[in-house]
Amino acid sequence: MGGGWIGDSDFTDWASMAKRCESINTMISFIWWIVGFYWVIAGGEILFQSAPRLYWLAVVFLAFDVFFAIFCVVLACLIGIALCCCLPCIIAILYAVAGQVGASEADLSVLARYRFEIPKDEETPCVGAGRMVPLETKNGYSATERVLLPEDAECCICLGAYENGIEIHALPCSHHFHSTCIVKWLKMNATCPLCKYNILKGNEQV
Repeated sequence: MGGGWIGDSDFTDWASMAKRCESINTMISFIWWIVGFYWVIAGGEILFQSAPRLYWLAVVFLAFDVFFAIFCVVLACLIGIALCCCLPCIIAILYAVAGQVGASEADLSVLARYRFEIPKDEETPCVGAGRMVPLETKNGYSATERVLLPEDAECCICLGAYENGIEIHALPCSHHFHSTCIVKWLKMNATCPLCKYNILKGNEQV
């Protein structure tokens, strides 16, 4: 090999030395910040009179460090708030970029609607087995009544059990969800969350 070639062991040594220098630099900077801060606060007047340029240099460096720390904290807070507040918009954008098409109000209006009812003789009147009683849709269509077992009486989007009197939407693929959950989902992505059935294209899947 030529004399200018650097082997893996040499590269590893250089990387190790660089990390060591970085650690030393960080430690020195931290020590300087503590010592400089104490220096300016404790002996500020004497330092200002004997060496004003050194005094102002120390003040500038300390002020820059404080400003940079505050800037990092504020930036992290703004990013966190933006992610929390704009998460639905970010999800919608991601679906749009991925080519997902959402359903319109007209598409949602033809979906089968039900009211979940639990028999009065149930021991747990809030959750459990019950009936899906069909409700009339805007186009006048009414589905057939369905009976759900306790393990099926839950929404697979929010993982919450169906409560007595809650409204349910059922898709053409027969999967059912809370109306509020599935409407939000279908407006972003017109496919079933479980089987990927597309309510706009029928049996064609995306």
